[in-house]
Amino acid sequence: MSCTRHFLNFHWEHHSWRPHVTLAENVPSQETSMWGRPVNREFVRCQKQDVCEVCGKTRRSEGCLCDTAHAEQCAIRLAWIDASKQATGS
Repeated sequence: MSCTRHFLNFHWEHHSWRPHVTLAENVPSQETSMWGRPVNREFVRCQKQDVCEVCGKTRRSEGCLCDTAHAEQCAIRLAWIDASKQATGS
């Protein structure tokens, strides 16, 4: 289906954008505590892209970085994980 709209002599596109995760990975990090001791932490880095639900066209790609507790509740990341499991048949 096309997202191009026509009215008189005007043509424009009207998309229904929804963010999708295209890549996610765990990133280890070492920070310093207030006493100067190293503290190991882990973050999740995701690459997100907007995809039109109607025609499948994509636009901008952006990255985000969050702690693992927040990433475990991120709806679009969890949808990507579920889609990956279904694709592999697990």
